[in-house]
Amino acid sequence: TMQLVKKFFDFYIKASIHVGFAVFCLVKITQISNDLKPINYLAICVFFGTILGYNFLKYFQLIKDPNFNYKSLFWIIIVTLIALIGFLYYFCFLSFYIQKYLLISGSFVLVYPFLRNFGWLKLFLVSFAITYITVFIPYQTEKWLLWNYDVNLIQRFLIIISLLIPFEIFDSKTDAKIMKTLPQVFGINKTKIFGILLLIPFVVLEFLKTNTSIIVVPIAVITAIFIRFTSLQKSNYYTSFWVESIPIFWWILLCYP
Repeated sequence: TMQLVKKFFDFYIKASIHVGFAVFCLVKITQISNDLKPINYLAICVFFGTILGYNFLKYFQLIKDPNFNYKSLFWIIIVTLIALIGFLYYFCFLSFYIQKYLLISGSFVLVYPFLRNFGWLKLFLVSFAITYITVFIPYQTEKWLLWNYDVNLIQRFLIIISLLIPFEIFDSKTDAKIMKTLPQVFGINKTKIFGILLLIPFVVLEFLKTNTSIIVVPIAVITAIFIRFTSLQKSNYYTSFWVESIPIFWWILLCYP
């Protein structure tokens, strides 16, 4: 039974369902913490779109290989096809201008493979893309974009970079030296310090908003702890499950204070 549970759990992570749920939660966090009028079907559309985009980036190179064994990824391909159908279905319910913004976010996925060899730039592109999807788009229900909007954009960009630092460190053992990722250029300890320092303005900015949420403090502390204890010896679950669970935990705290 435990083997079956582990198999299902591994599949849940490998098929990008967990990261899809994390990005779904980031959309919800923006809507709830800023009292925004929700855009119907946006969060669920982002959930399916994230699975689609991540699986495309993770497995496209493998599928291009003429010797590729499709059986090994059969169920991941099925999940990706379901995500494509789900995305297209809910996409049809969105207004034209929201559809337009979502399609622009899709272009980041297409650009990403060309930036993989620029490690430090890749980190900022992913942070920018997630900020665009989870803050810029949900805020499009506001007729006049408020001061909170600008603060939210900066905050989200900072916290996403911090959340990606454990991934950067963990991947540095397999990344090609040519990539010049932050851990490769500055070393693991300096990269950790950089990630933790970004959490200071993330918290400070919260107190400049008209609707301050104290929940950012425990989120920053938890993120700092995960960055501090990241090491090359940690299992893949440390980043792919636990670090990616932070936005989910954040959303739960907002929903059930």
